[in-house]
Amino acid sequence: MLSTYLARFLLPALLLLTCSQTHAGTLYERLGGDAGLTDIANELIDQSAQDPDTRRSFHKVDIVRLKRLLREQLCELTGGPCHYTGDTMQHVHGGLGITEGEFYGMVDHLRAILDARGIAQADKNALLALLAPMKRDIVEERK
Repeated sequence: MLSTYLARFLLPALLLLTCSQTHAGTLYERLGGDAGLTDIANELIDQSAQDPDTRRSFHKVDIVRLKRLLREQLCELTGGPCHYTGDTMQHVHGGLGITEGEFYGMVDHLRAILDARGIAQADKNALLALLAPMKRDIVEERK
């Protein structure tokens, strides 16, 4: 009788409580809301535009506009109240010849920024999973 009670009621309740404590709110909220995503977008663009391994594709780019659009995109993707107003990733990155190395260099910058902000591993993974499908529209395979 006690084992049935544990299996049917107590264990699911404990599991629900544990999950709600570690993943409260939307990913948008767990990343710091608008202020957090603004900081993440700004840092990511600043680091990527200055790094010799990733800066090539930022030449002649309106950095202020890019930061705003990246924040919008991150906000929308993570469940925030924003709407991304930029062009498609394929249109924006087409013809730039962005390599896998440049793409993954920017991903490394993002991981380091999230680590420095103390973002939980599950939330980092969730954000990266949302961004990963964009790779096919950003990276141009060299033939």
